[in-house]
Amino acid sequence: MSRWFVENALLLNPTKTKAVIFGTSQRLSQVNRPQGVRVTGADVQFADYVKLLGVTLDSTLSFDKHVIDVTHSCHYHIRALHHIRPLLTMDTAKAMAVAIVGSTLDYCNSVLYGMSQANINRLQRVQNILACVVARAPWTVSSLDILL
Repeated sequence: MSRWFVENALLLNPTKTKAVIFGTSQRLSQVNRPQGVRVTGADVQFADYVKLLGVTLDSTLSFDKHVIDVTHSCHYHIRALHHIRPLLTMDTAKAMAVAIVGSTLDYCNSVLYGMSQANINRLQRVQNILACVVARAPWTVSSLDILL
């Protein structure tokens, strides 16, 4: 591995490197996972997930960790938008919602194809909460009523 990095003019920092074994839960339970891999004289530890270009890949590729990270980030920005929403026009609030939260939800969403219904529901709840904040609607109102 280190030779491939050298041949391609790349640097490898083993202290910042993680290794992941991907597979189904059943297959991973059968694997005798070693403590780590030796790379350029240093041990690289195995992890349950790795974050690449903002996408969290877990060992079963379920994207549960990625969806949790995305929803936490979105909720942070939704709370901030909620605080300043009374000062914004409807058009400005929509633009900010799309720019900040919408872009976070849309980033690399093609990798989420085929994910579980539970994860789809988590992301849908974020959109529903965002619609309530933008429309300044009470939490009891259905987001479908807001969109109509």
